[in-house]
Amino acid sequence: MFDLIFRSMTQRKMRTGLTIFGIALGIFAVVVMGGMSEHFNLMVDNTFELIGNGIQIEPDTIGGLGSLDESKIRQVERVPGVSDAYGILITSLDPEGVSTGMDEIIVGVLPEKQLEAKLTSGRYLVPGDGYKAVVGSDIARKYNLKVGDELEIKRKNLQRSSSITHKKNVSVVGIMEYTGSFFDNRIQIPLDKVQKFYKMENIVSFIYAEYSPDADPTELAKRIDLSVDKVKSTTPEQQRKDIEGQLMIFSLITISAAVLAAIIGGLSVMNTMLMSVSERTKEFGLLKALGAERKNILFMTMGEAALMGVIGGISGIVAGGIITNLLNKSFEAQGTALFSITPRLVVIGLLFAISLGIICGTYPAYRATKMSPMEALRYE
Repeated sequence: MFDLIFRSMTQRKMRTGLTIFGIALGIFAVVVMGGMSEHFNLMVDNTFELIGNGIQIEPDTIGGLGSLDESKIRQVERVPGVSDAYGILITSLDPEGVSTGMDEIIVGVLPEKQLEAKLTSGRYLVPGDGYKAVVGSDIARKYNLKVGDELEIKRKNLQRSSSITHKKNVSVVGIMEYTGSFFDNRIQIPLDKVQKFYKMENIVSFIYAEYSPDADPTELAKRIDLSVDKVKSTTPEQQRKDIEGQLMIFSLITISAAVLAAIIGGLSVMNTMLMSVSERTKEFGLLKALGAERKNILFMTMGEAALMGVIGGISGIVAGGIITNLLNKSFEAQGTALFSITPRLVVIGLLFAISLGIICGTYPAYRATKMSPMEALRYE
């Protein structure tokens, strides 16, 4: 049976090749678009593993935009169930740049509350540090930084119809290992220095509240909202849901385009198999006359469609892996990556290709099994 399937495919090399190419192109799109979605999902997972549990408190405004006065930290600390609270100040490294969603971010943080991911070199921030910085791996790679090098930060002030850009060099004292998280493009600088340079004394962007072991984070978040004016608190679970919800929209847009391309490839399988069935009418009639059962004809026809799906799927996955790897290498110069080809994505791509082949080969296979041996043998 398998030799009949291979013979049928090799007898129509051009048509088979174009059909496999159509499937491969669709699966290639699934892998590339899916790889981008997987990369951001992995970044979210890795980020939450690093930051641990903590309630995030932000201004109660649309989108959480704005800032908080440091006096609110003391108000949060007084809420029963809060074991500690501290603020961070976030701003862009390049205030004149265009936001891409993957901006290089300066994080003003208390040295004792900094992210302590593993360092490839140098040390962490310590109390009393001046304009010192611990940088993420993407930042270090993009700006070719080593411990002891200086990194320029900027502040832009608007004055009437013009703007003035102020610059300051900070000394790199530590470089973090690659974490696969949003912290890879972060620059940690002591909070007081960030506030001073950006003229934002006593201002923070967020407050993080650590809670005692016996406290329920959901109830504590509600208690903070009731106790502190004009703030909105979110638990770690809610933060993850909010980010995953945003990523879901992005994933639906990208994957929908890829699936459409794959379905077009699947339709080419149906077209090819319908033509194959029509051309092999007499062959099927002869097989039935020789005693072949309907299930044998069905297996042969659907097996051919499934095999084209497997070959096309593997080709698309390999091509997608090569292209995304090359693109990631090209983005390394900018200190970032955009694609992650995970085992889950590979399995989904392959199963999708096989399913397309089988589903789109079902109707042609059904037509082949319905043929009457006598009518098929008289067919010209």
